Amino acid sequence: MIQVPEHIILLIESQLKGQLSEADAQTLQQWRAENKSHELIYRQLEKVWQESGSILQETGYDEEQAWNKVDQRLAQSRNKGTIRMITRLAAAACIIGLLFIAGWLLYQKRHPAMELVKADQMNIPVTLPDGSQVTLRKGATLAYPKAFNSHIREVTLTGEAWFEVQHDKAHPFLIQTTRATMEVLGTSFTINTNDKEDELVVTTGKVLFSSKTDTAAKQIIYPNQYCTLTNKGFEVKTQNDPNFLSWKTGIIKFDNTPINQVATVLSNYYNLNIQPDSQLMKLPVIPTVTAKFNQQPIDSVLTEIKLLANISNRKQNDTILFYKQ
Repeated sequence: MIQVPEHIILLIESQLKGQLSEADAQTLQQWRAENKSHELIYRQLEKVWQESGSILQETGYDEEQAWNKVDQRLAQSRNKGTIRMITRLAAAACIIGLLFIAGWLLYQKRHPAMELVKADQMNIPVTLPDGSQVTLRKGATLAYPKAFNSHIREVTLTGEAWFEVQHDKAHPFLIQTTRATMEVLGTSFTINTNDKEDELVVTTGKVLFSSKTDTAAKQIIYPNQYCTLTNKGFEVKTQNDPNFLSWKTGIIKFDNTPINQVATVLSNYYNLNIQPDSQLMKLPVIPTVTAKFNQQPIDSVLTEIKLLANISNRKQNDTILFYKQ
């Protein structure tokens, strides 16, 4: 089970109530930024905050009966009205915090064991409890229960991952990110979630893409469609990039591809900053590349591109520049 320090839970509670001081907000932000698992935990607690009311209703708690017991104990007080008001105000302040803590405890009870997988050094394959297959790209993090409950199958993702979901109409498969919920209505797709946007590419089946900030904003994404969700909303395009899964397959294909697009693909695959210089892009005919690379080191790829496109490359600070010889 993922453990959360008590003082962090209290800071998150204050944050969600809008009562966090500037100094405490900085402390909480530092804790969230320490690693991706902390950010995933914060999101789970945020969800508990939103759902704790409905969760606690299931415990059979009788608020009126509880207040009656308090009133009975105050009945012999000389200043019953004043004391009752003060006591209720104090108790209400405590109850808000108790609801959150109780909601978190109940949430943990319902989800007694969570797995947290981090792809720190390389891509990592993950088999979920229902047999669904996930490939995490290096840098991605996935949180999921050791056993899915009887209603839904739900995971939380940061970074990029490929999903092949087992079909089970009776148990919806949900993927949570910072800004979206994705309900799987099909089988295979890739998701990339980062600070700026969520990206979804569907290969087979379909996925319901829902915004968390605008609950009315929803899109069903079909095979060979590419959808992004930013602060401006959804944008859906036809998927025509043959290299969108190159990080998983290790294969990069170029077919008469302009050198600026080649640079973009290589930058994404090798996690480097690669681009053509301005003079190269001003040529009457932009150099193109037709080639296939299979898990080759970047130096080998650059050498082959140099021969194929009759261009050179040089390192300039942290950037690899293509330029005309």
